Amino acid sequence: MKSKLKGIIKNNHTLSLAGNLTNAVLGFASIALVARLLDKESMGAWVMFLTGYIFADLLRAGIIHTSLIRFAASSKKEHFGIVSGSGWMISIFTTIFLSLLTYSIHLFFGHIITNPGFNLFLQWYWLAAITTLPFNYAAWLMQARSQFEKVLYIRLLNQLSFMTCILLALIFEKKSTEIVLGSFIISGLLPSAVSMWAGWSMIKTVRFATKEMMRELFNFGKFSMGTLMGSNLLRSSDTLLIGFMMTTRDVALYAIPLKLIEVIEILLRSFVSTAMPAMSKYASPDHKVELKAMYYKYTGVLSILLIPVVVGTFIFADTLVVILGGAQYAESAIILRVLAVYSLFLPLDRFSGITLDIIGKPYLNFIKVLLMLLVNVTGDLLAIHYIGNIWGVAAVSILTFITGVIFGNYFLKKYLNHSVRETVITGFKATLHILHPIKERFKSLKFGNSTSS
Repeated sequence: MKSKLKGIIKNNHTLSLAGNLTNAVLGFASIALVARLLDKESMGAWVMFLTGYIFADLLRAGIIHTSLIRFAASSKKEHFGIVSGSGWMISIFTTIFLSLLTYSIHLFFGHIITNPGFNLFLQWYWLAAITTLPFNYAAWLMQARSQFEKVLYIRLLNQLSFMTCILLALIFEKKSTEIVLGSFIISGLLPSAVSMWAGWSMIKTVRFATKEMMRELFNFGKFSMGTLMGSNLLRSSDTLLIGFMMTTRDVALYAIPLKLIEVIEILLRSFVSTAMPAMSKYASPDHKVELKAMYYKYTGVLSILLIPVVVGTFIFADTLVVILGGAQYAESAIILRVLAVYSLFLPLDRFSGITLDIIGKPYLNFIKVLLMLLVNVTGDLLAIHYIGNIWGVAAVSILTFITGVIFGNYFLKKYLNHSVRETVITGFKATLHILHPIKERFKSLKFGNSTSS
């Protein structure tokens, strides 16, 4: 029994889910601490810094992350060093390029950029990029080698060191965005140092890099970067437009409910990471029936399970935003309620996209993301201009994801001949099937207790 439990705990899927959930919990705790350390204006500036950093870092990750895992995972031991070293060289060149680009913009145009958070990003991205590169690269390599336990350690050290710094700042009342930035740099430096000391980053493999392998990695990576960047732009477009066209206070008010909705995103990503390889087994046209059944199951179950989450969010929205951000964010409750509605469409949107990838039509998924981005940006601009309130921006997200669901399912229907109605029905039946053992277990416990009494 003990060995079985140990096996479950060390299962890669379990570790991946544990890592995502741990990061989510610690991410919540971090944003709650920062929200209590900074005033609304400073908080808004920090959110803008993070938005810029995440976008730039996704450019760096997008060009190498997927291709590195793809080639490293399938390479022989003697070839692994060439793949790792070549990936390192691409990452170094990309980091240098992005660092020079952002600092040059700050140097020459910083005086005309009025948003303090965006200026903070342009000025200090280079330092954040350098300090976080080794541990990020180590995490990618560990993924390729299915060493998810080490990935969990690295991510934990990153999150916990940031929280410790913020807690110390609260204790000593050092309240400024510069303190938070310094904490962010330290939280990148520590796991990077550990990764290099332990040999997990494999930085010494740089000497094995070859032009041929670098070219192969780059050519593969450039195709996955488009969808990744489009998805990130879609995710951050609300914050960016609010920051440029409204106030940093509005950015802060929007950031708190957005962070709460990220819980659903994180759980969905964990679900997708296990669903993709299972669904990929049925990618050939001969297995359309099996693929459709799995699409129904995964999409339907998640859609059904999200209903009580959305209802709960509606009921307890006021409490949730206050718990995360404090009483000063009470007015963000309406934003959370609106965003909760669009989260209902996330499974249908996400799984239509990955299924298009699985059947060999990634360009349609890319077009879908671009279309959603166009709808969202256009809608946000109109909402800000005519409504002038951030709840209007949140409402646009519902239209955006409905558009994604319609587009994705229209083209997917040509291949699978599926229906949204059948998805919901299958999901309901599958959910009941999943919950049945829990129900029976509860009944047996209840019966046992009554017998013993």
